[in-house]
Amino acid sequence: MEIYTYPGNIHIHSHYSDGTGSVKEIAAAAVSAGLSYIIITDHENMDGRAEEGFIDGVAILVGMEINRPHSHYLALNLESPVPSNADNPQAVIDQVRQAGGLGFIAHPFEIGCRYVEKGTAYPWKYWPVFNFDGMEIWNFSSHWRGCHPSLFRALYWFFINRKGAMTGPPADGLKLWDCYNLNGQRVVGIGSSDAHAFRYRLGPIKTILFDYEYLFGAINTYLVLKEQLSTDFTKVKKQIYNTLQSGSCYLSYDSLNPGHGFQYTALLPGEEEPRLMGERLNYQPGTLLKIEAPAGRSLIRVICNGRLVAAAYEKDFNFKPDKPGLYRVEVYHRPLLGKPRPWIYSNPIMLG
Repeated sequence: MEIYTYPGNIHIHSHYSDGTGSVKEIAAAAVSAGLSYIIITDHENMDGRAEEGFIDGVAILVGMEINRPHSHYLALNLESPVPSNADNPQAVIDQVRQAGGLGFIAHPFEIGCRYVEKGTAYPWKYWPVFNFDGMEIWNFSSHWRGCHPSLFRALYWFFINRKGAMTGPPADGLKLWDCYNLNGQRVVGIGSSDAHAFRYRLGPIKTILFDYEYLFGAINTYLVLKEQLSTDFTKVKKQIYNTLQSGSCYLSYDSLNPGHGFQYTALLPGEEEPRLMGERLNYQPGTLLKIEAPAGRSLIRVICNGRLVAAAYEKDFNFKPDKPGLYRVEVYHRPLLGKPRPWIYSNPIMLG
């Protein structure tokens, strides 16, 4: 059976809120970056909804980002906006679900940078919350802003070594993600850009703080399907949202190397059809987890219930779990020089 993967970018701001690009300009950047879909999530509005559709083959979807001072929540697949309520984010989560939408907690552990917005950060403030669909495991803009202890380091990482700041998803976020899934709530992990294309000035220096095309080549979320994406927009919209909701997706830091070609499946004894990430399966001895990295220079790590249980410097790695558990995969990219870098994070296959 053929498995199809489609890269896309989630969490994008246009000129309908505090981004600088029009929907058409953002779509053009997505086309140039080779994406299959994008999801625009302007702050507290869905004014771009009328511009949903295909643009040069890219599916343009519009959701929204709810709440302003903290506890940001990405709401997708809505027919109309849901009001903010930062002091009671559980109410927001519930309203999005009641409206038939999907909800993802945004940059839950953001710490900010004193050189951007005077150090303002937008973390998730109230725990615990329940019944959300997923969370951002790795948000490029949020992570980059929080990694700069000095002006020199900020300028170095921006103008000379942009990849240097991306040290992997926040450990607290990974721990929380595993914890929710282990306690019975399916929480889908996604990667995002939080793209704004800010026009920024630091003294005499004027620049765009990461344009859309650059960010569309950074952290993306790949959909994994057993069928091709439809060319009918109504159908493709359902495919994209259903796939995100199911957890049949993985995130990739494409700046290191494109994540095309990654596969993580389970093969149950006596079956020929592979099962995809996000699925819940009954554990059977002899179950085989099959992992294929996009590049030969890879470190593959198998994580069970939040703990490393296997690792291999391979392009292809087969692993037979010896017990039930929550199994997800991390792939590190191995450069010619230096240490392996965090690259690809799968959603888990749950063997119960």
